[in-house]
Amino acid sequence: MKLIPSLGEITHKGKEAFKRFPITLSWSIIGTLFTLWSVEIETFDKIFYGKVILTFILGISWLIATRFFEEQFKTDKEWIFLITLSFIFVFYVSLPNEGRMSNTNITRFVLYLLAGHLLIFVAPFLLKWNKNAYFNYIKSIFIAIVRSLFFSLVLYLGVALALLAFKHLFNIDVDGKRFFQIFIICLGIVNTWMYLADFPKKIHQKTIVNYTKALEVLVKYVLIPLVILYLIILYAYSLKIVLNWNLPKGWVSYLVVALSFLGFLIQILISPIQQTTDSRAIRRFYPWFYVLLLPLNILLFVAIFRRISEYGFTENRYFVLILACYILGMTAYMLISKNKKTNYFPLSLAVLALLTSFGFWSAFSVSTKSQVHQFKKVYHEIKAQNFTTTYEKKNQLQSIIRYLSNKNETDKITDILGYNPDEVFKSKNKWDIPYKLMDSLNITIDDKTTIASENKYYNLDEFNTIINTKGYDFFKRVYFNSFKDNRKEYLGYEFILLEKSNTISIWKNNSEIGILDCTSLLDSLDKQSKNNGIDPDLMTIEKILDSLKVKIVFVDISMDKNNQKNYIYSANGYVLIKENGQ
Repeated sequence: MKLIPSLGEITHKGKEAFKRFPITLSWSIIGTLFTLWSVEIETFDKIFYGKVILTFILGISWLIATRFFEEQFKTDKEWIFLITLSFIFVFYVSLPNEGRMSNTNITRFVLYLLAGHLLIFVAPFLLKWNKNAYFNYIKSIFIAIVRSLFFSLVLYLGVALALLAFKHLFNIDVDGKRFFQIFIICLGIVNTWMYLADFPKKIHQKTIVNYTKALEVLVKYVLIPLVILYLIILYAYSLKIVLNWNLPKGWVSYLVVALSFLGFLIQILISPIQQTTDSRAIRRFYPWFYVLLLPLNILLFVAIFRRISEYGFTENRYFVLILACYILGMTAYMLISKNKKTNYFPLSLAVLALLTSFGFWSAFSVSTKSQVHQFKKVYHEIKAQNFTTTYEKKNQLQSIIRYLSNKNETDKITDILGYNPDEVFKSKNKWDIPYKLMDSLNITIDDKTTIASENKYYNLDEFNTIINTKGYDFFKRVYFNSFKDNRKEYLGYEFILLEKSNTISIWKNNSEIGILDCTSLLDSLDKQSKNNGIDPDLMTIEKILDSLKVKIVFVDISMDKNNQKNYIYSANGYVLIKENGQ
């Protein structure tokens, strides 16, 4: 298969692709046009339009997989498409009609999207199996992905550069959203169409394996050495755990998962030639990789159960536990089974992605119940001490509240608190609820532990705050952050928040005319027991310079505390200026 086809070949394949995938390509075109329209009328981020766009994105992979599966039957099976369309409709209905997308909605979308793409890898082989045909099919998918992305990227860059040329050479105004719309067309229509045009028919009849030298070199000299490197690192770390008698760190889970998936990918790539190749590394990859992987599974389970026992389930911990079970199951399958069907790798993962997305056993249900239980436990511990506790306990409670708020599920702790936080702490900004709830508890820190590094956030109630502009001529909202060379220009003045600093330097005409020292302001905030609804006077700094009177009313401040010293990390507020002599 040529990497770069001729124009005639592209046109012919494009027509054939539409005949073969009429529903999928029509779906892709309609979805792309809808997205273009939402960008044009600037409703791209509205909840209804977001629901529709996510549904169109999800449908593409599922409709492709459905078509591949349907082609295995001698006659058309329209009922298969009806099942897929019903599933997509149920997903659309499950999304909220107002408010904002919760983390649960987004995670469920990602799970379904992942499952749809994984099913593409196995759909033609759900009823029939041939390892050589499957290898050729995976190879075709890889080439189709690379080629479609390459042509889509070239087309986008070409059109985008042409628009820039018109803009700068002919002084023609080009709206910035046109570049985004071109990107949507290239990704939604061009990429999808070319991707489908590359898929061969009669997949099961292509059983002659063309194992290129480049692929063999990739596996033998890149992928397998990487596996060996990861094994050495993980076994060395395991030895360190045994010698020091310490429990493993949670981060090791991700390395074991990465190693496992790399090994599974290699197994798929070498399956057709493993028994016939001259390479000892490829021939002996099985069973030694799986034998060496088994002890690391124990390390993986210990690491994840340690985190769960301390802090309960979250979606991330739940999925890592599911992946640990998946890795153990596939390792056992490869060691025990005689068939060793490599399509089980993506198939079983797709099934797990679907099963973990709904029901009382789902990641969302289990995690919510676990965190509500953790909140009840920590809250009652703090309450029993008259709301006096350690920094660690307070931080844990705040993390749980923030977690539940991100899922729009703070109402789940109503029975524990005796009131519904969503109703008591009504706010136009949903992100304020965790801070308002924590402030209402008036928790006092009693431990003497010095926190080496800590981040705090303070804000005033902007919606109910009136800024007094008396005595000033100019008034503007300004955003600060502590990155290097962060300059905010306003009326010819530059306001610079220096990195790891608590001072704002004011410049004009490349000369510094004064400094606003926020040290006392930060120290006052640090002494506050609450973070939300701070008195505006505590969030205000004012100074008279030789040529300027300036006042900044901070709306919110993110503060870093390092070794008991306070620094502004980022902030935003209103700058008021009165030039002397006016």
